[in-house]
Amino acid sequence: MNKEQLTISNCFCVFVLSVVFMALVSVEPAFARQKATLGSFDGFVERMGAGTREMGRGNTGSADTATMPAAYWNPAILGFRENVGFTLNAEKRDLDRMGGALGIEGRVGKRMGVGFAMLYRGDLNFDVIDEDDETMGTASPFFSMMYLGFAFRANRRDAFGISLSMSYDNMGIAEYFDGVDLVDDYRSPVTINLSWLRQWNEKWSTSVVIRNVGLGENLSAKWTKNTSTDNSVASTDGIRPKVLQVGVGYRSVVMGKPVYAWMEAIDYQVADTLLAFDPDRHVWTGRVGFECEMIPNGTLRIGMDDLNWTVGAGYKFDVRIGKKKYPFDVNYALIYETEAGLLSPLNLGIRGYIP
Repeated sequence: MNKEQLTISNCFCVFVLSVVFMALVSVEPAFARQKATLGSFDGFVERMGAGTREMGRGNTGSADTATMPAAYWNPAILGFRENVGFTLNAEKRDLDRMGGALGIEGRVGKRMGVGFAMLYRGDLNFDVIDEDDETMGTASPFFSMMYLGFAFRANRRDAFGISLSMSYDNMGIAEYFDGVDLVDDYRSPVTINLSWLRQWNEKWSTSVVIRNVGLGENLSAKWTKNTSTDNSVASTDGIRPKVLQVGVGYRSVVMGKPVYAWMEAIDYQVADTLLAFDPDRHVWTGRVGFECEMIPNGTLRIGMDDLNWTVGAGYKFDVRIGKKKYPFDVNYALIYETEAGLLSPLNLGIRGYIP
């Protein structure tokens, strides 16, 4: 078997494994989807992602050193940064949902990196209904989450990262309830995300990310939301499940074209405890994506995030200012949410680097 045949064989094996992985995700038992909610309104972050480039290939990004914003996806990626980078993404989905993300990051010294990311999610024209099922008006609730990430590159192949995250959300409904001192906005306590990334060689990379580690009892990211200042309305709990995310990346060349494959397995622990060994307290899901540089600097993508299909495209170009070149890339993604039957074609993003 010659080198080209071996490369094609490796890509075929990755493709077969990915198809099997997608099939296993698709046949997930129905009861698993009826467990505790994955963070209530905070679950926007997990469901909608944080990068158009990554969304086009199935919302995968934790094992790719080029992923941005790294402070969200995997803070260990910051240890591989060589230049200052920035990203800006925006998306509009059905049911009047919208979102976006921005980030800036760069190297500090020879082995460290730092980055900031902010995610925004919101609803437009959300009906506010009273106890008599009468529509009182509309609101535009929104949710934002900020990440501050740090990384240390231990050697050429390994980097370790940590990010601090905090959320802010505003329901925008207090004006419709006279005589009740409702609280519209909430801030979560700081939570911690830990990660590792290894670039084994030019082809393979792996990552491990542990998300939503709290500073309180059981290391749970849980807090109380006081709905009203006078306690006339019952308080609620805000909670983010602990998440274990394992990623694998593969890079190769097929018929002269760069080809990439990405896979991620994710475990959400929906229990307010340190570790839960009961399978009923876990929700498992997965993501898979492929991309190929079909023309110089032009990439096509396809992927699957749980049961949601995605396709995407991107193009890289340089902007010359004076004697310097500034690399940019523009990305697009289309998402089809299988269970809801919703198509979201408006997802755009831009990324750039400052040499």
